[in-house]
Amino acid sequence: MRFKSAVILVCALGASPLGAASANSLPLKGKIIVIDPGHAVMNDAGVMINPGARARRGVYERDVALSVAERVVPLLEAQGAKVFLTRTFDNPWRYSNRQPADNRSRAIFANMLRANAYVRIHCDWNRSRQFKGFTNYYFRWKSRTLAEYIERSMAQALPTHRDNGIHRRAFVSVTARMPAVLIELGVLSYKAEAKELADDTYHQRLAQAVAEGITEYFKAQT
Repeated sequence: MRFKSAVILVCALGASPLGAASANSLPLKGKIIVIDPGHAVMNDAGVMINPGARARRGVYERDVALSVAERVVPLLEAQGAKVFLTRTFDNPWRYSNRQPADNRSRAIFANMLRANAYVRIHCDWNRSRQFKGFTNYYFRWKSRTLAEYIERSMAQALPTHRDNGIHRRAFVSVTARMPAVLIELGVLSYKAEAKELADDTYHQRLAQAVAEGITEYFKAQT
């Protein structure tokens, strides 16, 4: 399989809403975190094989996931982490011949880096137009605590949104060796949330919640 990785190290982008920690009090110092904005996969023929969901006549999941992920990076780096993305605004597409192979490749990349956490960012879609809210998933039991911290942070940041809880599912990643979670930021098929998920300001709010959940998780490990 020909696989042109869009993975690059993302440099720190400056001050963080989390607050600039001093050099001696960086809670994520020495931690490696891989953030995976989901979907956006093309095969060798240029056919999209993993496009992700889309709001009705609106924003694409792959674009929301990437926007939020890019905003998470400087927040975590301000706390001392080394952060890698599986794709970026400069290189927004990944190339693979099959969706399962691409998903495994993302997790294998995190394994190669010996990452301390692997966080997958997605948006939900449902046939029911009444389904709404954010959801957190994990697979291996050692990942549940990370999912709990992120869920707690999102619930605090989004008090008017439905919290669909934490669920154990194999699709998170059976390949990743480190704590791994998959976050559904909201539901694109629910009109009100689709409108929010198209808003850059809301992306920053989501990024802040995700970053704070990750940071609090590692603080609790010390």
